[in-house]
Order: sequence, then structure tokens, then C-alpha cells
Amino acid sequence: MALSPAAAVVPGQPARRRAWHWPTGLAWLLALPLILPLVFLLVGAGDWRPDLWSHIARHLLPRAVFDTLVLALAIAVLTLIPGLGFAWASARYDYPGRRIFDWALVLPLAIPGYVVAFVYVGLLDYAGPVQTVWRDWFGPGASLPNGRGLLAAAVLLSLVLYPYVYLLARAAFLRHGTAALDAARSLGHGPVSGFLRAVLPLTRPAWVAGLTLAVLEALADFGAVSILGVDTLTTTIYRVWFGMYSLPTAAQLALGLLTLVALVLLIERAARGRARYAGAIGSAGTIRRRLIGWRGWSITGLAAATVLFGFALPVVRLATWAWQARERLPDVAQASANTLMLAAAATVLVLIGAIALVLLARRRPGDHGIAVAGFVANLGYAVPGTVLAVAVMTMLVAAQAGLVRIGGPSWPLSSSLIAVLLALSVRFMRVGHGAVESAFAALRPGILETARLLEPSPWHRLREVIAPLLRPGLLAGALLLMVEVMKELPATLMLRPFGWDTLAIRVYSHAAEGLWLEAAWPALILSLIGLAPVWWLVRRQDEN
Repeated sequence: MALSPAAAVVPGQPARRRAWHWPTGLAWLLALPLILPLVFLLVGAGDWRPDLWSHIARHLLPRAVFDTLVLALAIAVLTLIPGLGFAWASARYDYPGRRIFDWALVLPLAIPGYVVAFVYVGLLDYAGPVQTVWRDWFGPGASLPNGRGLLAAAVLLSLVLYPYVYLLARAAFLRHGTAALDAARSLGHGPVSGFLRAVLPLTRPAWVAGLTLAVLEALADFGAVSILGVDTLTTTIYRVWFGMYSLPTAAQLALGLLTLVALVLLIERAARGRARYAGAIGSAGTIRRRLIGWRGWSITGLAAATVLFGFALPVVRLATWAWQARERLPDVAQASANTLMLAAAATVLVLIGAIALVLLARRRPGDHGIAVAGFVANLGYAVPGTVLAVAVMTMLVAAQAGLVRIGGPSWPLSSSLIAVLLALSVRFMRVGHGAVESAFAALRPGILETARLLEPSPWHRLREVIAPLLRPGLLAGALLLMVEVMKELPATLMLRPFGWDTLAIRVYSHAAEGLWLEAAWPALILSLIGLAPVWWLVRRQDEN
């Protein structure tokens, strides 16, 4: 095998060390701003305050850790059961209304968790319609739970998080068909035993990934648990930073939450083990068993109730509140403009970085340094927004102090939109990177070689062939990114300049004060905007 000139060794001379190629260095330069905040989080957590920690350990931490762990476990159970159940019903059976519920069951994903939380708190409030009717029926002393607390948080968050399990499990069930279950049945297993012992192990990578996403979202949630009065690690970090004015102590708590997130990821890796798909088996020819009578209608009823409580009821209630306050709707023009500007800026930054990383990886497909840089750059998606906010603030405060120390300009980095954009770029780089990778997957070598033969001009190839192939994937990625940025609450809330609001912040601030009518209008806008990526996800599954 011939050696390349760079690798050739001249006799009598020492072998040259492997050169550090510029694409590798550029990839790490792109990844550096995305991992520096987490490095500074470790550095900023060194200032230990025993007096403050004594108070936190006695009065805040036990309940925060307990509520966080219980919420994560409850979300795991409450999303796994309906997610797997509806996914299997869609793939295996044909029940009344299945074609509608195949996509309708994804709709709750459009509504942020904090919106669902304040809607149900408003509905179950003492002066709300549910409690009022209940007292009319059963007397003035009768009452129902007020919709707050740990149990309510687990139930309400599971209503909007189960689609993660449903989407990935349904795709796996459809891809593998029913061959595994049929093989188990031929070996004497019943439907339940065959599903548990053959289908679930075969599709484990998919539904474990969906379950992990749901649990990570629950761990990162700030708005819903805050509105529902649940003290988790995210709310404790916020309270220590803004209530006790101790950024280093908040950084120490953030490291604890980050450790819990890492533990979840390790559990996911262990749960998946070495499981891999052996290939699609019978996906195109899947024949669903038709369910009639009470069996089919029971699935229809459960699916309808899930969509009703997870999507239809919150949207209708938001629209009702907005109509009731139509004469005094809050002015959200500035908040809407801020939201769009922030979403557009963060989307552009993320897509530029993601395109650069993907191009470098395609330029040198065997370079492990570039691959590791891309992996590191994508780690931010698993980091909760509160942790990122503390990490970014710690880094920018240190940068400000460093500039002053060397006699440079005193730029207010930590109190500007730079902090928000940096946190959002770190948080959602994985979303942009995945979308860009999917878009570039359309550029198959055969297509590029044919285009090179037919059109020698690089500019014409880019305009006539490459750009049309990339455009749908990049536009879909930009859409997903913009919606995710618009709905992001904790990082924007904790890092924004004073008095600078987005729609998500307006929803949270009004809901925290019990102003349901004022919170309804921006919440309705966010929920309707959230339908865009849901539509894209459903369309993508239908195409596959």
C-alpha cells in the first residue's frame, strides 16, 4: 500500500510527528465558546461560604433534592406508559379514529409546560370555574385540589412530555413491523408476554432515548414547577442567585444538578447497552389488526382524553381568557419584537456554527479531533437552562474583571444580550447541528459527481444543485431553532438585561402573580407558534 507524501519516512531521518491540520484546530475553535461556560462554572464554584451553605443544607436542599428526584421518577413512569401504549396501538392496531390520533397525540408537544401549569392552576383556583361549579353542586364547604404541588407537577408535565416517547417508539414499532411479536407468538408467547420479551427489547434504543429526553426536560423545567409551588434544584438555584445574591453558591448547586443530568445520561447508556437495530423488518407491509367494539373504542377514548387535557382544553381556555380581556389586552408588541429578534439572532449564530462544524467533518471524515469537537459542542442541550445561566454569568463576570485588570474597556458583558445569546447558542447547538447534518445527508456523492460532470462552474453547481437540496432541511432546522428559543424561559429570564422581556417572560411574570387573563394572550401566541415544529415532526414521520 502506497504511503502519502505526508506520511512517508526518509531513510536516515527521524519520523515526523503527525501534523495538526487546520480543520481540526478550527473545529475546536468553534467548539470553545460552547464549552467555556461549563469550564468557568467549575472555576466559579470555588468560593465556599459555610454560613450560607448551612442555611441551604438545613432549609432548602433536602426538599429540593427530594422533589427533583421524585419528579424525575414520576415523569419517567407517567410518560413511558402512555407513550409506549399509544405508539404500539398506532403501529399494531386499527382503532376508530386512529388516523386522526396518530398526529393529534403529538399536539401537546406544542404547548410549553409552564403554560399548561398556569392554565390548570387558573382552572382549579378557588375562584375558578371548576371550584365554583363544585361548590354549587356540593355546598359552600366543598373543595377540590387546587392544582399545585408535586403530584400536579408530575401529571401536568407528563401531559406535554409523553410525545417524546410516543414519537420515537412509534417510529421504531413501524420500522420493525410486527415480525418480532409474530415470532414470539409462534414460540408460544401471548400478546403481552411477546410484547414485553420481544418487541420492547428490540426497540429499546428508541424508547429509552425518548424517555431520557422527557426526564431531562423535567429536570430542566423552571417555569412549571415555580408556578405550581414545587421546590426543585432549578428553583433553588434561582433563589440562591437572586434572593441570596451569591453567584458562586448558585454555581455549586448548578454543578450538583449537572451531576444529576450526567447520571441520567449514564443510565440511558447503560439501559441501551449494546442494543442496535438489526434492520427494518416488514415495515412497508405492516398489517394492523382491526379492533372493534369496546376494545377499539377504549383506546379511542383514552387518546381523546389525553389530547383533550394536554392540548385542546389549555388552548380553549387561553382563547377564552384572551377574549374576556379583549378590551384590555396587554401590550405585547415590544415583547413580541424582542422574542423574534432574539430567536432570529440565536438561530443565525447556531446555524453558522453548525454548518461550519458539519463542513469540517465532511472535509475530513476520518478526523477524530473534529468528531470529538462536534460532540463536545453538542453537550449543551443536556444542560438545564438555569445551569447554563449560572455558567455564562460566571464566565462573563470573569471576562469583565479581566478586561478591567489589563486596562481594557469596561464593557457590560454580563448585563447585555450577549449573555442571553451565548446561553441559547450553547443550549440549542445540538438542535441546529442535527438539522444541518440531516440536510447535508441529501448531498449524496453520486448526485455531486453527476452535477460536477454536467456543470463545471462551482457557482452554478451551488445555485442549481446544492442549494435546492439543502434548503428544505436548513429551513426546517431554522424553524425548530426559532420556536425552541422563543419558548426558552430560565436562561432568558436569568440573563436578560433589566426590563427586557420576551413572550415567555411575560407569561411567567403574569402567571406568577395570578394574572391569568394578562398571561393568556402571550401564552396563546407561543402555543400557536409551537404548532409549527409539531407539524414538521408529523410530516417527517409520515414521509418515513
